[in-house]
Amino acid sequence: MWSKSRAARSPLPSLLATLLVLTSCTHPPPPQSDSPQQSIWSGEAKPMVLSDPDDRSVEVGTEFTSGSDGVITAVRFHQGPEDVGATEATIWSSYGTKLATAPLPPGGSGWREVQLVSPVAVEADRSYVVSYRASRGHYSSDPDTFAGGRSVKNGWLTAVDGVFTDGDGFPEQSTDGRNYYVDVVFRPTGPSLRNVDGGDKFYDTFKSSFSTSPDFFPLGVWAAQANSPDQIDSDRALGLNTYVLALEGSDLRLIKDSGMFALPDVPSPDSAGQLLTDEADMWAGAGDAPWTGALGAGSDLGTRPCIPADAECGYTVMLELRKKVADDVLTYANYGKGVTFWMTREQAARFVNEFQDVVSADNYWFTDPNICQAKEGGVIRHNGANDLSPPDCRIAANYGRTTRHVRALVQPLAAMPVWNFIELGHPFTEDESGTITPEQLRAAVWSSIVNGARGIIYFAHNFGGPCVSYNLLRDPCGDGIRGQLTSVNEQIERLAPVLNAPFVDGYARSDGPVDLAVKRHDDSNYVLVGATQNEPFEATFTLSCGDANSAEVIDENRTVPIVNQSFRDAFADGNAVHLYKIKNTGSCGPA
Repeated sequence: MWSKSRAARSPLPSLLATLLVLTSCTHPPPPQSDSPQQSIWSGEAKPMVLSDPDDRSVEVGTEFTSGSDGVITAVRFHQGPEDVGATEATIWSSYGTKLATAPLPPGGSGWREVQLVSPVAVEADRSYVVSYRASRGHYSSDPDTFAGGRSVKNGWLTAVDGVFTDGDGFPEQSTDGRNYYVDVVFRPTGPSLRNVDGGDKFYDTFKSSFSTSPDFFPLGVWAAQANSPDQIDSDRALGLNTYVLALEGSDLRLIKDSGMFALPDVPSPDSAGQLLTDEADMWAGAGDAPWTGALGAGSDLGTRPCIPADAECGYTVMLELRKKVADDVLTYANYGKGVTFWMTREQAARFVNEFQDVVSADNYWFTDPNICQAKEGGVIRHNGANDLSPPDCRIAANYGRTTRHVRALVQPLAAMPVWNFIELGHPFTEDESGTITPEQLRAAVWSSIVNGARGIIYFAHNFGGPCVSYNLLRDPCGDGIRGQLTSVNEQIERLAPVLNAPFVDGYARSDGPVDLAVKRHDDSNYVLVGATQNEPFEATFTLSCGDANSAEVIDENRTVPIVNQSFRDAFADGNAVHLYKIKNTGSCGPA
């Protein structure tokens, strides 16, 4: 959610995972089947705090997602013995639109369930909120259930956070992980196909833009110069296909004739589109004040190029730059910590939706010296209540969180492609800020893609550390990363038809700490999985249909057995990524 926390609370200690070897399990997992109806918590779940001493009127609820399309037929919640003012239950969209309400008649303490007059249809890959109004307070709760970005999974449902608002209305504030035990009764409706964001022919709507061939997936490098065949050939050999902010002196015609693409910040008939600007959310702020015309990237935030200098003019900047580009030319913009951390949902959404056709944000989770602070990365994982611990902060899964964060701002949902940035070296001047490793690079890229990124941009500058470089891909500073970069880009290019294919929601789910996406291509389902915790673990994956008896683990020279529509695999650490191919699934779910 988007608001600052109501109160800071200490997270519960993380449970220690058992050390596992990185091999697939040979013993079959227990049989599993989908229940006709599912909820997040069982009827035996009992809150630690049965009746909170807070006696004010408050709307309390749960933010949740579903891995499958389906319908909500009822709302359930745990009512404390002193909670005598429960009046109404509500299902909300992530933007605060009421989807259904139900009056709550008086009732006793414990778990209560109220049927909805009409079932509410929900979609996979969306966030929802279920809440009830405790008009006299004394709601049930647990501290720290969701602390550190933890979630609660059951079946297709995932509870993401506990939320509240004083009085009544949309509950979008949250404490540091508090759970209010508000739940739904959900019935999955089976596998369904979902197109990639923007649609598979999105770029065809623009003049001379990117290829919409299934074999093309944008893999760009930021702020590089390309003015000779040797430079272009060298970059292509690394698996790159796009120059984003192609620097002055680049030969855009040569780039185009070579089969590569360019997004310069100036108009050109040889470009695939135009970059508007970078990080205007940070250097100009969320406002409509007049703009001096200066591009202030990297300037001190106290001297913005706005009129007056302490005003905010980011929306003006973006609007004026957009006006200079022809309507049929694709526009792209990148944003920073304003959109991802510092702004309200409404402020950030305006940047994301009103100015460009393709959008990204850059959060360098492995190397940024400040990103673990409460006011930065802590906003996404701790709601701004406290700093992130190193295990919660320095993990590849946070690149997927950034991707999801930006995608959730797009309106209508999934209307445009969202790309994501990955650093290749040491992008900050502080020596202690760290340098990304090859293993972290691969995991960050796949975390972004699993969470919906339709393009990857690499930041190839070293501004600190032992080897300062303006383009580490072309000098010895990049010797340690080029091999992994080439490998991951080759894998993405080879799997591009899969990545550009529709998602299959409601086919595979997991009980483990993983991010997961499923793609359908050529009568096979591809289950793409990345770890979301640094400790080793095993995870079980449950399939909703089909009779496959094994899954190929792509590029790992092994298979895992599927027994009773379920398989199990090991994840060594937070950089673990496994890509599974399950063949002959055309009869399973939608065609």
